[in-house]
Amino acid sequence: MTEQHEVIIVGGGLIGACCADALTSRGLEVILLERRFPASGSSRACDGLILLWDKNPGAEMMLGKSSVKLWKELVPQLDADIEFRKTGTVLVNEDQAGFESSQQLVGSVTAEGISATSLQSPELNELEPGLANDLAGGAYFPDDYQVDPRKATLAILRKAQAQGLKLRNGEQVRDLKRTQASEAGWQVVTQRATYSADRLVCAAGVWSAALMQMLDIDIPVRPRKGHILVIKSGHDALHHPVLEGGYEDTVHAGGDDLQTALVAEVTTAGTMLIGSSRQFAGYDRSVSWDVLQALARRATRFIPVLAQAPLIRSYTGLRPWSPDHLPLIGPVNANEDLYLATGHEGAGICLAPVTGDLIARWMVEGQAPELSEAVVPSRFW
Repeated sequence: MTEQHEVIIVGGGLIGACCADALTSRGLEVILLERRFPASGSSRACDGLILLWDKNPGAEMMLGKSSVKLWKELVPQLDADIEFRKTGTVLVNEDQAGFESSQQLVGSVTAEGISATSLQSPELNELEPGLANDLAGGAYFPDDYQVDPRKATLAILRKAQAQGLKLRNGEQVRDLKRTQASEAGWQVVTQRATYSADRLVCAAGVWSAALMQMLDIDIPVRPRKGHILVIKSGHDALHHPVLEGGYEDTVHAGGDDLQTALVAEVTTAGTMLIGSSRQFAGYDRSVSWDVLQALARRATRFIPVLAQAPLIRSYTGLRPWSPDHLPLIGPVNANEDLYLATGHEGAGICLAPVTGDLIARWMVEGQAPELSEAVVPSRFW
């Protein structure tokens, strides 16, 4: 038997959850198919930082601002504490050249209306006493946020279910195809059932390219591996998330070689997440001791007290990378019944709400919504 629905979403991470919420809140009848369980992919193997200062001026910055606004509207509607809070972030620079770059960054984001302050070395250590005392300086961005992506995914899915979403876990997609009855409409075949819908949303993260290959559609989304160390640090080691000044360079680097830069984030449980690494390694999620050592060296260079912190565990995740570092959001075809919501790489946590909003507005309004031009998938063909 075939289940009939208005919209099928493939992918139960934070992006898929936000798409489901945005669509069901507008009255569409939606089913979401997840290959394992909600937040089983990138959404449970990442940090929870919601940053604006790392967004390029223009469309990316505007998308980020819109998404932060949507986050603030969404959180009070959820039935659980998803640890969404304003933490601010601190950018640290090891040398004078890096500090001068951060001063330029402060100037550019301030022009975009984002609060930012340059910090000389003494000011940096006053704000974060646990940092090394020989750093050149840094910058402080007081309005950044932090969230628990796993808790957020589950809470948003529950909200969507209360609005009518049907959620199916353990549904591995085996085939995608047009329905035989007409030119419009889609069938999704899993190991359990066949699902049919007028419109299909692919929000499958790093697996999106493989799904689109079932339709002979090539999309430039690749898995980009990242390692995370989890250590027991207590709440006093850092007061804010801290990122190394070279972090942006690792994000925009396009080569296949390993990229590392410090990202340190304290959780409400008193642990600290240490990243970040970026590496094209296919779908390999094995942990590399060499990469963990590289992350530990960067962490102890900037935060010396961490040299004595107990290691709890380590893991890897796969980020859905796109060549221009912007996600693919919107229709694939002229009929606007096949949509992509993927390719966010490290910006998925920040941009998840605006992604769902764009997909829903496109479907309901029947035309390209504002801010969508920079992320429409057709820019690649």
